Parts: sequence; structure tokens; C-alpha cells
Amino acid sequence: MNEKKDCKIVQDLLPNYVENLTSEETNLFIKEHLKECNECQIILENMQKELNINSSKRDEREVKYIKKFSNKMKILKFIILTLVIIYVVIVLGRTLIMTSLSKKAKENLLNNNYYAKLYSYQGDSLTITESYNKGDDYFTTKTSYVNGNQIQKLTYYKKGNEELFLTDLDGQKYIQNSEPMVGGLVTPEIYVSGGFLTNMQEAFITGIDKTYCNTKECYVFKGNDYERYVDKETGLIVRAIEKSNKDLFSSQIDMIIDYEYKFNVVQDSDIVRPDTTGYIFNE
Repeated sequence: MNEKKDCKIVQDLLPNYVENLTSEETNLFIKEHLKECNECQIILENMQKELNINSSKRDEREVKYIKKFSNKMKILKFIILTLVIIYVVIVLGRTLIMTSLSKKAKENLLNNNYYAKLYSYQGDSLTITESYNKGDDYFTTKTSYVNGNQIQKLTYYKKGNEELFLTDLDGQKYIQNSEPMVGGLVTPEIYVSGGFLTNMQEAFITGIDKTYCNTKECYVFKGNDYERYVDKETGLIVRAIEKSNKDLFSSQIDMIIDYEYKFNVVQDSDIVRPDTTGYIFNE
């Protein structure tokens, strides 16, 4: 009777025993019993066989899972690497474009003989700027219109040591103090002027597309609140757009400036002292 009782206890312990979950004292008890009990030995052997089979199946499933996971990771790494390479190529291409434009723009900025004409418009307002520049001398006019009617004209003149600043506002004509004269010197507008590394940093965040603007083949640079159209040949801006922050309660309108430049065309006769007849000194 005691033997049967021991068998029952050992058989209850065998599942944990084959999994190595029993203590040393329990293991000793089970081993001593197995030496004398064929029935429990057979049960143990069957359990071990079943355990080996299950372990083998589990190992096989784990191997398959690991292989499957490994293949997925390889595919994912390949996709990521491909995307990184594509992005690097795109950034490098943008950088080369920007560096080329920067070089061309710097060459044009060294030229001090040029004619510039700008059209700046926003809604019903238009300002036309014309500027003749030769060396340190220049003759510039800025004429503003609203709904097609002229409301203001500014004239800047500098030749040698003589400077003039004239204003014509609604028919009131004044000769202003020329010391604070700002705005008469109109220089060509550029978008990129940095070196290769600076341009590369900018290329990471700036989008570039090819387009045409004012009959010229251009690159357009787009930001959240601006667009810059840059002439491929000169590296100079031919159109700048400042985007308004429109919302439900705002009627703001984008500001657009078109630029036109001609180099080595200005003669001394283009920079002529303006007629001051009818103008009075603004004291």
C-alpha cells in the first residue's frame, strides 16, 4: 500500500522533475523510487520522449520564426538603406545646384554696371522701381500706384559728390535732406551665396524644382511662407513671393516682386541730374 502511495507521489512530481523544477531532496527521493519501480520508470521515459518531441517542435518553430524575422529585418534594412541613399543623392543634387547658382550670383554682384527694374505688387498696389547703376553713381526712381493712380514718386540721384533725394506725394514736391538717403542703391537680389557645406545644410530642408518664370528657365525654392525663383543663368532672383498668413478673419494678400536686370548697358548719359523745377526744400 505504501509503495502505491509513493508511486502516486512520484508520478505527480515527474512533470516537474523532467523540467528540472524539483529540489535536490525531491530529486533524490524520485531517483530512489525509480530504482525499484518499473512502472514509474516507464512513465518517466514516456514523459521524456514527449518532452523531447515537443522541444524539437518548439525549437523548429523558433528557428522558423527567427529566420522569418531575420528575413524581414534584412528587407527593412535594405529599404531604409535605399531610401537613405536616394535622399542623400537628392540632397547632394540640391547642394550642387545651389553651389552653382551661388558662384554665378557672386560673379554678377561684382559687376557695377547694370540696369534694374522691379515690379512690386500686392492687391491693388503696385510699385515700379527703375535703377541705373554705374560704379558708385546711380539714378533710381520708385513710383507707387493704387488702383492705377500714381500716389507717390521717389527719386534718388548720386553722381560724384552730389546727391539728391526728391519726393512727390500727391502733388507735393520736396527736396529732402540727402544724408539719410536710403533705398536709392538697388543691388541685384540673390537667394544662395554660401559655400558647399552651408548649401548642403540648407539643401536638407529646402525643396527645389525646375520651372519657367518671366521667360527664364529657373529653379524655384519653396518655404512655408515664401517662394524664390532663381535664374539658372545668372543665379539672381527673378521673382520673390512673400506669402500672407491667411485665415478666416484675414484678407491679407501675397506680395510679389518681379526682377529684371541688364548688365553693362548703363552709360553716363543715363545718370542725369533730375529736374528740380517745382520742388521746394523740406525744412
